Amino acid sequence: MSATHWDQIVLDAVEKEPLYKQISRQIEQMVHEGKLKPGTRLPSERRMAELLKVSRMTITLANEDMKARGIVRSQQGSGTYIMRGPQMERTEQVVTWHADFAYQTGNVNHAMEEIMRFGRDPRLINFAGVGTAPEVHPGIELSQYFAEHLRKNPILLQLPAPTQGYEPLRIDACKWLEESGIHVDPKEIMIVSGAMQGLDLISRLFLAPGDYVIMEDPGFLAASDAFTATGAKILRITLDQEGIRIDNLENLLMQFPVKFIYVNPTFHNPTGVTMSLKRRKDLLVLAKKYRVPIVEDDPFSLIYFGKKPVPPLKALDQDNYVIHLQSFSKYLFPSLRVALLVAPEGIISNLSTIKQRIDLHSNNLTQIAVHAYLTEGRLSVHAARLRQAYSARLSLIREIVKDMPEIRCSMPEGGVFLWCRIPSQVRAERLLQTALRKGVSFVPGNWMSGVGLGENYLRLAYTQPSLDLLKPGFEMIREAISEYQ
Repeated sequence: MSATHWDQIVLDAVEKEPLYKQISRQIEQMVHEGKLKPGTRLPSERRMAELLKVSRMTITLANEDMKARGIVRSQQGSGTYIMRGPQMERTEQVVTWHADFAYQTGNVNHAMEEIMRFGRDPRLINFAGVGTAPEVHPGIELSQYFAEHLRKNPILLQLPAPTQGYEPLRIDACKWLEESGIHVDPKEIMIVSGAMQGLDLISRLFLAPGDYVIMEDPGFLAASDAFTATGAKILRITLDQEGIRIDNLENLLMQFPVKFIYVNPTFHNPTGVTMSLKRRKDLLVLAKKYRVPIVEDDPFSLIYFGKKPVPPLKALDQDNYVIHLQSFSKYLFPSLRVALLVAPEGIISNLSTIKQRIDLHSNNLTQIAVHAYLTEGRLSVHAARLRQAYSARLSLIREIVKDMPEIRCSMPEGGVFLWCRIPSQVRAERLLQTALRKGVSFVPGNWMSGVGLGENYLRLAYTQPSLDLLKPGFEMIREAISEYQ
């Protein structure tokens, strides 16, 4: 492909359409115009990024988008090639299966895949993905309690695993939830394979193409993928220091037939904001007024520094409008994939029916392991250790960033994320490429937004790097900012 073709690609950073979509669309147009023939090999991602003056990540996303729509194909060790032209140039046709897919995959945010890839790279100081701090990782302790539990109760491995979840865990989870003010019956709890499966099941039950969901912006990017995969539309509301903006929320509820409101009210991902008690009560009033359920995602509330946070929405809910998700992953380790879904019994029954069709039941061994850890009282002890360890990390980070005016971080009262502002002329997504070359990863703020907010913000997960790597990691980010400028 000649360089002149690339001269024809015009990118507009101000445009709402993401840069990778602009690239994908314009390359497809060249294919339709016959400027790019089937079999044409595209430049490497690195070379293409240099030609278009964008990040390598942008090119990766553009290639993934084009592959999903059958424009290009990748061959391991060979490169990426144009797959089809404007007309069939041969009588023999190639089946493009993607045209028959009903489940929405083209709009999935590939940033999640990148975040997980960063975590697998041992060369990087990983501020992108969440992991348990090495000095308080519970792996060995958890395995010991699990082994002892099975030794005393070997029959557990032979028991059938209900779709709704391991019954002893659901029973004892009720007692554990009472510590947060949530009083439920085991029939109102389902064990799911991580909070993401819970969100997927909720989406399948409630949402159809064209339905509306309200969520915070910026917010948990994987949640929006679960919602849009059903064909639903997302209405996004910004936050202030008390959480989701109630005034804007009511305006949307008056205008649109919203199926549910999704919030992460305690130590919000990514901003760290905790919704105030008054705001929580106002939100519940609106839910009742407009008869709209609330999906509360609560993965961080045990990780608080100082006083205990305000009660979960589910604890304040007198009218059964709240579906509550409580994951164990951020307390133990991400690969555990065990979470509680709390909802009225009728909702749990319908969700179980859906789950049985796609998963039958969550992993019984991990459920038994969590139950063993929970019944021994170790989870509360472990959470206290996490709070102490992470509080010490934040104290160290405060000292580190004192001399780094380029990185201004909001210090949260709990949770696992820092929301950090960088100079206005620096674009976080492009900064990431320089940072990766230096050996540090983070999540650009605009990856957490559905409308492009957060271009001058970084989300830093500060729990996984060891204490001695925190300062070098921040210094690498500062150096990257200096080189960018």
